[in-house]
Amino acid sequence: MSTSLLGIAREGDEFYVLNITDNYKARLVHWFKDLEERIVATLKAGTSVVLVGPHGSGKSVVARKIAARLVSEYHAVIDLGVDAVTFDNLLEMLHEVPSALGLYDPLGVTLYDNPLVPRAELAAPWMRRCRYVIDRALYLNTRETPTLLVLPYDLLRHSTCREHVERNMKVVDIGEYLGYIDLPAALGEVFSSHAAALGCRRGSPEPYVEYLLRKHGDFSGVFALAAYGGRLYAKQRCAAYKPESLYRDALQQLSRLYHELYQELFFPTCREAKALSTPLLLSIQGQHIPADLAYPLANVDQIARRLSILGKITPATETAKLAREEVLEELRELYRPQEELAKAVEWAVSPKESVVRESLKLTLGEHPCISMHDSPAQKIRVAYRGLLALRPEYSLDFAKAMAMIATGRGDMCREEVGRYLCYGDAVPQVVIDALALGRRITLETYTALPSPHCVEDGEELLTQLAFTDARRVPLTCLEKFAEVLYSVALRRPEAFDVFYKLYQDYLEAAAERGTPPALRNLALAHYFGAPPRGAEDVLKRLVNTASALEDFKTAAAALSSLASITADETRRLLPSCDCPFLKAFVAYSVARRLVELGHHQEALKLLETALTEAKRGDPRHEPTPQFIQELEELYREAALEALL
Repeated sequence: MSTSLLGIAREGDEFYVLNITDNYKARLVHWFKDLEERIVATLKAGTSVVLVGPHGSGKSVVARKIAARLVSEYHAVIDLGVDAVTFDNLLEMLHEVPSALGLYDPLGVTLYDNPLVPRAELAAPWMRRCRYVIDRALYLNTRETPTLLVLPYDLLRHSTCREHVERNMKVVDIGEYLGYIDLPAALGEVFSSHAAALGCRRGSPEPYVEYLLRKHGDFSGVFALAAYGGRLYAKQRCAAYKPESLYRDALQQLSRLYHELYQELFFPTCREAKALSTPLLLSIQGQHIPADLAYPLANVDQIARRLSILGKITPATETAKLAREEVLEELRELYRPQEELAKAVEWAVSPKESVVRESLKLTLGEHPCISMHDSPAQKIRVAYRGLLALRPEYSLDFAKAMAMIATGRGDMCREEVGRYLCYGDAVPQVVIDALALGRRITLETYTALPSPHCVEDGEELLTQLAFTDARRVPLTCLEKFAEVLYSVALRRPEAFDVFYKLYQDYLEAAAERGTPPALRNLALAHYFGAPPRGAEDVLKRLVNTASALEDFKTAAAALSSLASITADETRRLLPSCDCPFLKAFVAYSVARRLVELGHHQEALKLLETALTEAKRGDPRHEPTPQFIQELEELYREAALEALL
């Protein structure tokens, strides 16, 4: 057996990963052979390569196997991360060897360490001093020595040397390669080889690998977790296991390593951890806020104090005006980006690989300087209030943005105000929550605007309405609002949740005191849209108002929508009025919902009521033959299901 200084052993044609910590060696799988040949050929042609990909996807092991193979062919391997004296000594021996290879893996291993373990103390120098590694690589190129860099996506994306690396090296993405191999079989071999190295005669990788791939569709962490899973399986005496339990234990071990890595890179001090707390917690939940919003979030307490002071200053005298300007200047300072946090903020707000996301979910709660209990929406709300105090002209921009959000347009992301609202071309849910928290942010504007005339349509109307409480607008405004709501519901049923957050006062006002056309459009919007659970109170008001006006079709549409979101106490939705059509339609709607929930016997009773009321006749609203047919078809369906 020959052993390299890279944590890789070789016996004949087989290569093994050495793990001195647990005292075993696990055979390497052969699934990366084509990738290895491609990289070796590129290196031998004199072209430097940067091997990138997700964390835990096998990059380091592939790189070490390539290096170990080249060592056996009399190539010298030069570590680009050593100190200057050692590097100079390595250069002196170049003329004594036929060929050489420069190697740098910032998550690499020391002598005989575990090559599957991320090393934060080795990654940190890359992020802070990567240029010296690149300079060494370029110098080696002048001596006809290619280099192989191994970088996970985040260490390349958020590095100051990204452009330099991509310009001077060939980028090979292991993530693309993983899509062309039999990944379940490869992970099964990794699991089994690590289990066998620790004494399991037979591995049982299939349930674990299947669960692993469901959890990590982006391939991040899969090879590392397969290795950890095999080791834990062996330590549990190779007994039967639950995949979710084995995965949880494997992730628990791996998560601390990723936490230490990213803490060392981006939030090594309590001050930095507090500054990144809100955007980081949001990003691991899948919500990504813009970097320009992330900076002031670190200062929300100071912003809130200055807003409180501004609220108490009446600029009636020169002294008061000067005091106000001083407070505003202090406020401006709290919104200026901090250059030393730029890369950390960029990382904090960006999407995370699934293994990093799941790891941080397990570990961030234990960090003493990161609070898991603060309300992100409340903090963002404070940041927006401060922004409006500094830039009152943004009030109109915010109103336009809310109108576009409600109607489903993302154009505002390309406007100036989009830098505080959008990540890419999307507005995160937490931003919408912050804009609507308690009441619309535009109702707290520092600029008085005239009451709306409501002669516009669509976004122009919603922009005007954003500045006025619905209790103060004329009925014509409620009518126009209901028209817009109905048109949007037909195009985008999912938009209802946004309308309820941003314009709930208008929904409530239209349901309570709207004209018959407004009530009809409001009811139809709910019927064709997808009303959220929070629509229950509005729909009940709408039913009461429409019933009092004997507008039974409007009441029927509202009650049907109510049935779609209220699974409990469905019988209470049946009206008690002398209104056969309304009773039939509501009984049918509630029964349809009960059939969806599997309550077929109860649905049959309601459908009998619906058929009786529909056939009784109502001179005000005669049911159509199509409605009778739908009733009878649903009755047959419920009856058949009840018999099974």
